[in-house]
Amino acid sequence: MARMVFARLAWAYVAFIWVLSLIPLTMPAMPNSDKIGHFLAYGLLALWFGLVRQKKLPLIWLLASLMGVAIEFAQALTPYRSFDTHDMLANACGALIGTGIAAIVLQFLPHPLKIQTDHS
Repeated sequence: MARMVFARLAWAYVAFIWVLSLIPLTMPAMPNSDKIGHFLAYGLLALWFGLVRQKKLPLIWLLASLMGVAIEFAQALTPYRSFDTHDMLANACGALIGTGIAAIVLQFLPHPLKIQTDHS
């Protein structure tokens, strides 16, 4: 039951990233602040899914990175957002660190939690 709630929240977070990425936003005038945001958002995304789908960490990194690429192409289609390869890189790096943290956390989880949260 808890795993299902955790997974649904993870998918809600995916939707949240898509919405925030495609609506008009004004960012503060801090250099590279958006790259930090991308890194953190995709790091949390990969960590979250890594804890839900424990044996699929490389796939989680790949899918999170591809989602970042897809969002950049979608942003290029809007008049108020822009395509940025540096954002793609920040997304992929954040996802890599997130999956790495998930791998470390999973090593320290008690065995029953690993079994209980990894059905399918």
